[in-house]
Amino acid sequence: MKLRFSLALAALFILPAQAQTTPAFVAPLAKESLLLDVATTTNGLIAVGERGHILLSEDGIDWQQQQVPVNATLTSVAVQGQLIWSVGHDALVIASQDGGHSWQVQHYLPELEKPLMDVLFLDEQHGMAIGAYGLFLRTEDGGASWLREPHIELLDEEDIQYLQELKEEDEALYEQELGSILPHFNRLARVNNILYLAGEAGLLAVSEDFGKSWQRMDVDYYGSFFDIRQAADGRLFAAGLRGNLFVYDEADGWSPLPTGMKSSLNSIVPLEGNQTLVVGNNGYLVWLDGELNVTQTKEEKAILNAVRFKGNTVAVTEAGVRFIQR
Repeated sequence: MKLRFSLALAALFILPAQAQTTPAFVAPLAKESLLLDVATTTNGLIAVGERGHILLSEDGIDWQQQQVPVNATLTSVAVQGQLIWSVGHDALVIASQDGGHSWQVQHYLPELEKPLMDVLFLDEQHGMAIGAYGLFLRTEDGGASWLREPHIELLDEEDIQYLQELKEEDEALYEQELGSILPHFNRLARVNNILYLAGEAGLLAVSEDFGKSWQRMDVDYYGSFFDIRQAADGRLFAAGLRGNLFVYDEADGWSPLPTGMKSSLNSIVPLEGNQTLVVGNNGYLVWLDGELNVTQTKEEKAILNAVRFKGNTVAVTEAGVRFIQR
C-alpha cells in the first residue's frame, strides 16, 4: 500500500462502535519526529505526523504536542478558523473545534486497511478526504458523517465497462473490485471554484462541481503525482516521482520541466511575489521564479511540505520541523 511518506522516501461511514483507539503517546522529541503536513492557523502553526503526533506553535520555533485519541500516522491537515481536521492511516479523520487543542474521532476504519492521504474543506461544513485505491469521502455537516463516493469516471473506458458488467452480474464482487481497481488519490487542490486531483499512474483530474464528478487531464507521464497546485505566478504545476515536474498551459496542456534530479517531489509551496518552491526527498528544493533552480539542504532529509509564516518558510521533514532558506 502506498503511503505519502513511503512514496516520498522510495505514502460510509460513521465510526463503528467496535473500533477501538489507542491515544497518541506524548513524546518529548515529537518536534524531531517524522512530520507530514503543516498549515497556518488563526493562532500560528499546526503540524501533524507519525504516531498521531499533532504539534501547535505560535512562532514556528517552540512547539507543543497535543493530546490525540488515536496513534495512527496523520498525513494531512485542513483549517477553517478554529475548526481543524486531520486525516491519516486506517481511514482516520479527527477534528478539533478549538484550534487544535482537543481532538475527537469522526471516522476510523482500521479494517479497511486504507490510508487517507489528503483533506480539503471548502468551508466549515463541506469537506473531502481522499486516499488509497480511490478512497473518496465527503462530508456536508462538518464531519459529523462521512459518505463514500466511488469515482469510476477516473478509470479508462475499458475498466469502466468491466465494472459495469460486473455490477450487473455480482454486486458483492463489484464492490470488492471497486475497492482495488481505482488508483491512489494523493492530493486535492482548489483554485477558485475549480478542484484538482493528483494521484498515481499519471492521474491528474479536474472538477467544476466541487469534486462530485471528475475529468481526467491528459499528461504524457504514467508515474505517481504527489501534488498539484497553482503557483504564485498563477501557473498550474504538478509534481511527482523521480523529480518529475509539469506545468499546464490551456493551449498546450501539460509540459515537463526538466529538474535534472531523480528524487521525488512532494509538495508545491507558493511564496511571496512570483516565487514558488517545490520540496522533495533527499533535501532537494526546486525554486521557480521566472527560471528553475535546484538546491539541496545540508541534512539531505526528505521534506514533505512547507508553509510561509511570518516571513519564514517553515517545513516539515522526516526529522521534524525545519526552516528553509535559499
